[in-house]
Amino acid sequence: MSICSSIERSLTFRYGSVMAVAEPTLEPLGARPVAPAVAFNRVLAVKWWAGLGAAVLVAQAVVLIAWISSKWFHHVSSGPTPVPAYMKIAMVAWQVILPLSGLTIIYLFVVRPWRRERRLTTYGLLVIAFSTLWFQDPLSAYGGEWFTYNAWQLNMGSWVHEIPGWLAPGMPSHQIAYPLLVVPGAYITIFLLVSFLGSRLMAAVKARRPQTGRAGLVAICFVAMVLFDVVFEGVVFMPLGAWEYPGGHIALFGATFHKYPLNEALTTGMLFTAFASIKYFVDDRGLTFAERGAKALRTSPGRAWAVRALAVTGLVSLVMVLCYNLPNFVVGLHSTTWPRDIQKRSYLTYTCGPAAGRICPPSAIKARGAGPDGR
Repeated sequence: MSICSSIERSLTFRYGSVMAVAEPTLEPLGARPVAPAVAFNRVLAVKWWAGLGAAVLVAQAVVLIAWISSKWFHHVSSGPTPVPAYMKIAMVAWQVILPLSGLTIIYLFVVRPWRRERRLTTYGLLVIAFSTLWFQDPLSAYGGEWFTYNAWQLNMGSWVHEIPGWLAPGMPSHQIAYPLLVVPGAYITIFLLVSFLGSRLMAAVKARRPQTGRAGLVAICFVAMVLFDVVFEGVVFMPLGAWEYPGGHIALFGATFHKYPLNEALTTGMLFTAFASIKYFVDDRGLTFAERGAKALRTSPGRAWAVRALAVTGLVSLVMVLCYNLPNFVVGLHSTTWPRDIQKRSYLTYTCGPAAGRICPPSAIKARGAGPDGR
């Protein structure tokens, strides 16, 4: 006993308690620290978001390939109605300025930072995500027409009829005329701008009134974004004729071709606010909701950034569906009568009217007995 006691006293003096040294190997599995499990769950979360982003891109590629190889890859004519000179000037300008703007933003926020530092900012990840959203622009007409593009712009129809279950009618020469040079650049430019303005607004409000909670910040941002779109889109952009919302509800300028409906203001306000919130509500390491846990990814830095970009793309794509396309899908199902002013313009009503062989919305069933203008 004296020998054993001497050995124990010697070990305790040199290494601390014998039991303290042996304890980790005897610790029950359920008593281990939970931090690794939390990190593991977060990694799974970012992978799920990245999986959604990858699935979105694959689905888009499949639809686009099917469209390019189908009868729907067909130019839609602007028809016999003369397009006003001011519209032509504006649309030529948009088709030059917006692609250059989009490419410049991609270079400044994605290409240059990656070449210099092999890293991206949150804005860079958002720009990548915004660069994929142009595909979704016509999808709110899934259940019926409520908007229209100007067919005088460069177009090859659209891919919507290659989407399973598409309900809105059309023919190759009388289908949605997607403006190929306008929407992609516009999405990158405008979405980045509102993300910046909205996040700065919330930061300014929080600095001035620290007691303001998340709900209050989001509400203030939403009001500002609605007002922004009313001015930018409803007052400035739409009178120039690039696209219009004739089937929307409760509208400003309701009797004109550039009718601006309340549903557009509200859903666009929600969309802009969501994008600004993604930028503003990052964690203490600067990670967005979709990226959290990405720091623990066990892969090369390049692959980790790819996962993060896909994750943000998945989140942004889902936001676009929930905030804009889904609610406006309902609007398309219940389109109001298109104004007389727009029905006189073949470059805006190529999907309906005499040339297309059907009246403009509402549907022929609802408008039975109506005149050629649907009234």
